[in-house]
Amino acid sequence: MNLPIKQFTRRVEQTPQARRRLERRLLQLIDKYFEDPDRRDGRGRKSRFLRKVEKALRQLTHATGWQRWEDLDPNVRQEAKALVRTACHGQESFEALMNRVSALRGRVNRAGHVRKARQPIEGCDALREKLPQGFAVERLHTVGRLAKAGRQLGNCAKNNGYGLHDKLRQRESDFYLVLRGDDAVAMFEADLESGKITEFRDKRNDDEVELPRCVLLDLQRCLALDGDEVWACLQQGAASVFATGSGEIDNPDWFCKNVKVWCGARRLVIWERGKRRRPDQWSSFKWEGANWVATDASSRTRLDALMTRHPSIAKLAHGVAKPRARPKT
Repeated sequence: MNLPIKQFTRRVEQTPQARRRLERRLLQLIDKYFEDPDRRDGRGRKSRFLRKVEKALRQLTHATGWQRWEDLDPNVRQEAKALVRTACHGQESFEALMNRVSALRGRVNRAGHVRKARQPIEGCDALREKLPQGFAVERLHTVGRLAKAGRQLGNCAKNNGYGLHDKLRQRESDFYLVLRGDDAVAMFEADLESGKITEFRDKRNDDEVELPRCVLLDLQRCLALDGDEVWACLQQGAASVFATGSGEIDNPDWFCKNVKVWCGARRLVIWERGKRRRPDQWSSFKWEGANWVATDASSRTRLDALMTRHPSIAKLAHGVAKPRARPKT
């Protein structure tokens, strides 16, 4: 008990005489606090209340620093200063001091979280790119920006309940905000290892985001991301083969009345005309060394039936999947 008291008095008093007077004053307040029979037992003062007193004394010592911490809100610094002054003058009971210092500790912790959330994540630079039709895309380079965007759009990024803040801190994912003017319209997550967009959500927290195709193409092109895994990109016809320039939407590698096919690097993108007033459907397949694997956003999960019905597609797929011969040395 004496050590926490001495640590506090050394912070606030200059002379030994003044420190001794303050120590006696605090000990008197603590003695009065333990006059309550509920805080005593047959052996004297109950240990759990002793721990509370020691904790409060340590926090009072911290408050002497909080009153000068420039990163804190001025009101919080003023509250810390008033608390230290009250403790020195013995103007309140020790129980009241404990309640005040506990509330102040909470405010300081929140201020610390806010300050930490504003710090840029190492390896995640701020970025803003203009897109067509008045749109823009912005990288959320701090946890605070990510949380704010989550609140704006009403999705799970507003807190760390699903670990999105941890993903940003640990550099597993980047998060981007799509704006039109100053209005946030959508947000998406990009996996840093694969370079793929893995989540795309709008203001309704809906994954069927509807943005102009030219906006989505420019977005993928300038950020060098593959959007074929999400409905928002693939089903708008903004497939990766178009974003990378390896295919042109008006120049398919094969087509018939209801089907068009484009080839990329071990990639096939397929368009199929919608039936019975249904919208057109898009699929994207990547050759994984043994078979063609559809992306999560594809309307088709397999190529077999389509290749059986259209042998030309099977021939095209075989040519794309065939490994290139090594040049002779």
